[in-house]
Amino acid sequence: MDRPLRPRREDAPSHPPREDAGEDRYRTIGGGVKIVHEDGDLIVLDKPAGMLTASVDSPDQQSVFQLLKEYAREKSRRRGVKAWIIHRLDKEASGLLVFAKSEKAFHWLKEDFKAKRVHRIYTAVLEGEVAGAPAGTIQGYLLEGDDGIVRVVSSPTAAKKGRKDDDEEARLSVTHYRVVRVGHGRTLVQVRLETGRKNQIRAHMQSIARPIAGDRRYGATTDPLGRVCLHASELGFTHPGTGEQLRFRSAAPTAFDMLLGGGATKLDELGEGAEISGARGTAPSDAPALRGKAAQVSSSWDHVATWYDDLLEGRRSDHYDRVILPGTVRLLSLRAGERVLDVACGQGILCRELHGLGAACVGVDSSPQLIGLAQRLDPASRYLVGDARELSSLDTGEKGHEGFDAATCVMALMNIEPLSPVMAGVAKHLKTGGRLVAVILHPAFRSPGQTSWGWAETSNEDPAPRKPGSRMKERPLPTERQYRRVDGYLSPAHREIVMNPGAASHGKAAVTTVTHHRPIQAYVKAMADAGLRIVAMEEWASARESQPGPRAREENRARREIPMFLAVRAEKA
Repeated sequence: MDRPLRPRREDAPSHPPREDAGEDRYRTIGGGVKIVHEDGDLIVLDKPAGMLTASVDSPDQQSVFQLLKEYAREKSRRRGVKAWIIHRLDKEASGLLVFAKSEKAFHWLKEDFKAKRVHRIYTAVLEGEVAGAPAGTIQGYLLEGDDGIVRVVSSPTAAKKGRKDDDEEARLSVTHYRVVRVGHGRTLVQVRLETGRKNQIRAHMQSIARPIAGDRRYGATTDPLGRVCLHASELGFTHPGTGEQLRFRSAAPTAFDMLLGGGATKLDELGEGAEISGARGTAPSDAPALRGKAAQVSSSWDHVATWYDDLLEGRRSDHYDRVILPGTVRLLSLRAGERVLDVACGQGILCRELHGLGAACVGVDSSPQLIGLAQRLDPASRYLVGDARELSSLDTGEKGHEGFDAATCVMALMNIEPLSPVMAGVAKHLKTGGRLVAVILHPAFRSPGQTSWGWAETSNEDPAPRKPGSRMKERPLPTERQYRRVDGYLSPAHREIVMNPGAASHGKAAVTTVTHHRPIQAYVKAMADAGLRIVAMEEWASARESQPGPRAREENRARREIPMFLAVRAEKA
């Protein structure tokens, strides 16, 4: 819903709220905090800048939550209303917040925020005029220092200097933005968060040398409004009581617009069609004015190209030969003469397979070394150096065609962050009805660092009959069962993987890459947002067999039962 909704009785059963007709559009709980919507399950508030969402160290300090508790206590004399914190907004920012009023709503909304199913759009005024690109993506690892300031660092294992918890890892964060207006030495942008880290927008804008106006803590040199020019403009989620999709909007302060000259754009009229990078129909930009070196996270395997080529071409990976390649070809259902875009193609092993089946293949990879290998091994196909996250702007040289018939991305999406521009780029290059086949390590069972094999002893009755006079006692025989342990799944994570563990253990320099864990729903959402409809999903087990031994039979059983790969086929709507 686009308009705030009329409050309903707190003791009434949950039902789809009605749209507000007018005069009580906003009430307050005091302190300038407006009530945008209230029902028996939740309350949506619009807070001013300069007020904490909640104060832990000083409970008596004025905050939105403290005002809400006072408001609830006044009502509790009649109805016993309670409230729970769901998320927070920086003290220096203004805009929309949601609080739960029932325990059910609290758990529901907390899970939606954790799983990134909540729609959040922010409006900000940046110092400096951003030119050249209307939209883009900033990504980097964020780490909070001793001084409480969050900074972009170069790797996930960058430590907090001078602290005892030096082993704490930085957390990957992704911010999408869209330029709305430029003028008077400032830029008005809308921002969508893919991750929700502390001070994420402020740290990311500082990292590209475009701090938010008024945000002196994060590098701003001006303070034209006596506040940080950041406003939470949109908040959308599923109602925990009715399942209805709700969308609330709060117009940014008119002073934001006036800082750029005023009058050209009304932020509250941008509407649903105003997509931000990473959403359908858009892609990130690589304009130097927008993306600083510290904000870029490379997913290139150029530094491990020799090792990777030796694995697949020299030693030959049985996983590729026996499982991945046959399964990918089957899901593609190619016809002779069809054109295929292979994203993150490596040294072209799949393109060579598809060329042998009569397809015309274009491979794209960010590693010049791997592309060079692909060109030497497969001169019949076409190979390009390019970032998978920037496919939308990539010229594939396919003039005169309406698009590719199919696209593939095999065993690479786990190493690319963020996902949304990859899917948007694939969708742009596919013709209507074109299909995508993507293969990844199974996120539920094969996430590095979060899953592992284990053995448990069980007892089953001995099925072998006893011979008369046998000295063996009638008792259950101990057996072992292999299982796959899962320590985490829903929470996104990243991990550095040593690609040469054997050599590294003998003193050689470790060669590492970063792999990103995300639940299956993250892949589904990224495809759906790009207009790709999933039509098939398969789980593939390893085809390996254990060497003969006492545990071989059980190892083979577990290997066949617990999948190693997840394959998805999607079609462009």
